[in-house]
Order: sequence, then structure tokens, then C-alpha cells
Amino acid sequence: MFDVVDAALERARAQGVRDVEVYAERSASRRIKVYQHEVEQLTAAERRGVGVRVFRDGAVGHAYTSDLTPQALDAVVRRAVDNAAVSDADEFAALPQPGGEPADVHPYDERLTAATNERRIELALAVESAALDADPRVKTVEDAMYADGEGEVFLASSAGVRGSFRVNQCHCFAYALAEQDGQVETGYAFSVGRALEDLDPEACGREAAERAVRLLGAKPCASFKGQVLLDPFVSASFFGVLSSALTADAVQKGRSLFAGREGQKVAGELLQLVDDGTLPDGLDSVPFDGEGVPTRRTPLISGGGVLQGFLYDTYTARKADRASTGNGIRGSYSGLPGVRPTNLVVSGPATPVADILAGIEHGVLVTDAVGVHSGANPISGEFSVGISGILIEGGELTTPVHEVTLASDIIGMLTNVRALGDDARWVPGGSIFTPSVLMDGVAIGGT
Repeated sequence: MFDVVDAALERARAQGVRDVEVYAERSASRRIKVYQHEVEQLTAAERRGVGVRVFRDGAVGHAYTSDLTPQALDAVVRRAVDNAAVSDADEFAALPQPGGEPADVHPYDERLTAATNERRIELALAVESAALDADPRVKTVEDAMYADGEGEVFLASSAGVRGSFRVNQCHCFAYALAEQDGQVETGYAFSVGRALEDLDPEACGREAAERAVRLLGAKPCASFKGQVLLDPFVSASFFGVLSSALTADAVQKGRSLFAGREGQKVAGELLQLVDDGTLPDGLDSVPFDGEGVPTRRTPLISGGGVLQGFLYDTYTARKADRASTGNGIRGSYSGLPGVRPTNLVVSGPATPVADILAGIEHGVLVTDAVGVHSGANPISGEFSVGISGILIEGGELTTPVHEVTLASDIIGMLTNVRALGDDARWVPGGSIFTPSVLMDGVAIGGT
């Protein structure tokens, strides 16, 4: 693929382009879904392509292709140059410069490449069987799935940026339905890793079943204002939405509730929030971002709940007269870099979850939240979502609840973090590592 990348660079130079960047990738993915002990779906996909970004007189032109023939490379470079010619100039748009040695992270495991489809199917079937065997009230496993992906990235520019890396990961997933007295409740679970040996399909299936069964009999509760314990899945959703407000892009566009708060206290004393693209077990760890800038550890909230800063790519860093934090992330060769987290890590002093529960006189353990992305406003800070969970009374889990709402504001929730559990885990769909989180002063709206 570097031959392809270099060929595109040469074509750009031949057209008089001084500042050009070429990003290429090739990837493969597999997805296996089973239902009622049979393979329902097995898909495999491969992708490869190249994206060319041209910088000329402050304007940027981008074009991409999945055709890697010489004629197609001629055409994609011409399109990128033509797009730059009709784009507005921007004083902050510039070709990313070399940023030093890539981070020492190796997000690829040969074991996954060696796995067979037979073994992948066995794993998916084990997920379904574990969920069905966990409790007789689990009548159906709507989704029992195994999925993986691997890819290679190649990046080179006329500024001297040049590098490549390989990456892979896999996961299994279960979505179980439990039924009792005509009521149906659902539960889901994941297991993630870089190789099949990292996954625990039996634990995944059992957890999905348990999460569904423990909500049987759920009903709305009386409204109250008190403590909520967000389990790791819900906590991950909350911090995932929150992370968009911690990007420099959102701040510079006036779309972040954290704008102007750098150096101020925005969270409870216990809470630490870090973006770290170099973690060995991070789901989205890579040596460098989509612009060739080495990934790094970037504190966001620490030092007693103080906002330390934001995430930057090259463009937003130039605009703020800062350095990129290595967060210029690309979804694929067909897209441009955008500011996003790599691995978001929620941490602080850990307390056994059992001890946290024992200290709650009246509250709710939140196990599912609906509409987090639409119910959380990263500009105003308003937060209102539908939840399911289990009431906590006198330190004990009691009645399951659903069809109630959780309402607060994001800064208020962060400020009122009172404890972090000892159950931290990776949650995919954003690569977030978080424990259960206890918060005070949250309004629960029910009957």
C-alpha cells in the first residue's frame, strides 16, 4: 500500500501541489449471528482505498477512491486539486507537520488472524446457550453475536509524515428477553478483546440474562430526588455524550457547556477523566492519529475536579495556538479527520460496589438509559432520559423500576459524584473504561 501512497504523492507533486497528504487503509471484518442454536447470518467484508488531502493557498481539497489503478490515482489527485480550487481559504488550515515518534502501542494480536470461522461460530453459539441456560425465564436471545475486525493504516505527506500500523479487535454480544406473567424485559452484555481467547462468551450470555431477569416485575416508582448509581454501561453512555463537549471543535463553535471553564472546578473531588490513546488494552489505542500525530495521555478533568483542557486535532490546535493532542480521528479513508476521543477513562478512588449500595438509604441502581444522545444537551448541560433499574432502600436492592425519568444537569451530576465502584470495565461503541458511578441530587420522575 505504500507503493500506492507514494504514487499518489508523486502525482500531486507533478500537478504542482506542494502540500499534500495521502491516507490509505485496507481492512477486513466478520460478523456472525446465531439464533435458536443455528447460524442465522455470517458476513465478511473487505475494504481498501485511499484519500488525498491537498492544501493550497489556505484552501483544502479532499477526494478518495477505492480503485487503486494508476488511472484512478490520476483522477483522485485531480479531484482533490479541483476541490481545493473551489474551497474557501482558511488561515488555520495547514498540512500537519511531523510530531515525533509514534506512541509505543501495538494494537494487533496475531491470534485473531489465526482464528477459524468454526471457532467463531462456536463462540457465538456459546453466548446464546449461556443466556438460555442461565434462567428458565429467559425465553429468547434476540441477538447472540460475534464480530471482529482488523485493518492496516498507511499515511504519508509532503511534510515528511510517514507511518503505518496494524490494528484488530473482537467482541461478543448478547441481547436476552426474559418473560414472566406476560411481562417482557430485556438485558444485554458485551465481552471485548483483541483475540478470541480474551472473550468470555459464557459470562457474556449469563450477564445479559441476569440483567433481563432482574427487571421482571418492574413498574414506575414514586418521584423523588436522591442518589443514583449508574452501572458501567449507563455511565459509559453518560461520559460518551459528555466527551463531545470536551473537544476543541465544540468549544470553538460555541457548542460546549465547558467553554470558558478551563482551570475551573467542574466535577467532584474524586472524579478523574482522561483520554489515552496509548493504553495497551484500549479498544481504540493506536500509535498515531489520522494526521500522523502521536497519540498520548490527555487529562481532561483531574486535580480535585478541575477542567484541565480539551482535545485537539491540527486545525483546532492552530486556531487555539496550542499543540494537537493526537485526536484527529478518521472513520476511514473516505473521511476527513475530526476531533474525537480515543480511549476515555473514568477513574478515581475505588469503593466496592457492595459498600456503595449499603450506604444508600433511598436511591436507584440505573441499569439502562434510553435516549441518552437525544436527552443530553452538551451545550446547555440539561440531562433528561428514560431509565430502568432497581430501587435501593436501606442499603438493599428492592423493587425493579421502569418507565421513569432521570433529570439533572451535566455539571450538577459531575459535581455531585460521591463514589466510584470497583467494577470498571471497557464498554465498546466509543471505547470507554468506566466503573459504576454514584451521584447525589438527581431527580427521578415517576408516579
